Amino acid sequence: MRRIILLVLPLFTFIRCSSLSSPGAPPEIFRPDWTGIKTKDLALQFGQLIKFEIDNQEVKAIVLDFDQDDEGIWYGMCFLNQNKLFGRQIPSGLINTTCVDLLDLTYLHNKALKSYEVVEQYDIDTIQVGIGSLTPVKDHIELLRDYKAGLEQRNKVQTPCNEDISGLNPVRECYFELKKVLKVSATKD
Repeated sequence: MRRIILLVLPLFTFIRCSSLSSPGAPPEIFRPDWTGIKTKDLALQFGQLIKFEIDNQEVKAIVLDFDQDDEGIWYGMCFLNQNKLFGRQIPSGLINTTCVDLLDLTYLHNKALKSYEVVEQYDIDTIQVGIGSLTPVKDHIELLRDYKAGLEQRNKVQTPCNEDISGLNPVRECYFELKKVLKVSATKD
């Protein structure tokens, strides 16, 4: 099902989102779907800030999704860089183009879930979580590789949403403030 989302992304560029359930919220097709997954029984829970120490580098991520397939459970985590979430802005519509803000998630397989620390529990608004990119990883080396690649990509100059809509190499990756996904009652100014 998640692979379908990636195939729909280019098509979404040309289709304007007609209704959002909440201002600034991503369309429902991009939101997490945990149908059939018993999330209460999982080692990690939605909204947990997780810290890994990999090759003397600290990697932090927030658990924002779960997936299950024949190989088992996958934890969808959004990396943080100084409390900024890894995300992307994709264009929506050809005329009066607007941006859809989505988060980039790395899915760590359950068997690779070792040597981590739960740092904090955030109160996340599930309606504000939209998945823009997903990458499966099976070990901490791949997790660190994705984190470093994400940092490198976000050092590039971002292409504005209303420019280069059909271009081959636009840079859509960016950072979002953590408060973007926190429930209103949980945000601290």
